[in-house]
Amino acid sequence: MMPNKKMRILIADEHHVQLMQIEKMLNQLGYYRIAPVQTFEELLAITQSALDPFHLLVANTDLATHAGVDLKRFCGECPQIQHALLYETQYVVVPAVPASQRKAVSVCLPRLPDTEALHTFMDIIDSPVVIGQLESPESRARVHAKRRITRVETVFTRH
Repeated sequence: MMPNKKMRILIADEHHVQLMQIEKMLNQLGYYRIAPVQTFEELLAITQSALDPFHLLVANTDLATHAGVDLKRFCGECPQIQHALLYETQYVVVPAVPASQRKAVSVCLPRLPDTEALHTFMDIIDSPVVIGQLESPESRARVHAKRRITRVETVFTRH
């Protein structure tokens, strides 16, 4: 699967080494539009001033706990964060998320995500959406020439 190069990702962790580790893992998966922050105040400022929402927040819950904030609740109420991958401290398994529940996915992990966990999560939130197939003008002309009564209907989903 090809990663969505336009995906905007925010990483929040007060530990610089963990912040850089997550950014490196995301880079290895093909994601480069990443903004790292090290305090809850920076996280709040960047989400409040963002013109477009972030597709993903990868964050250490301790960052917000030190500021007296429930990060899971904050993510659920913040329109500038579409998906959240939260962790508490250090090998993890990303739980299965049914396709019907993938509109705004939030997962809280007990440790820092490893490459496999991060890859699994990115596959969940960055899965391609099949919105329909369009015929080429040539094939459409042939179909209409043979059968003028037949109509081709295509369904589109807008997000």
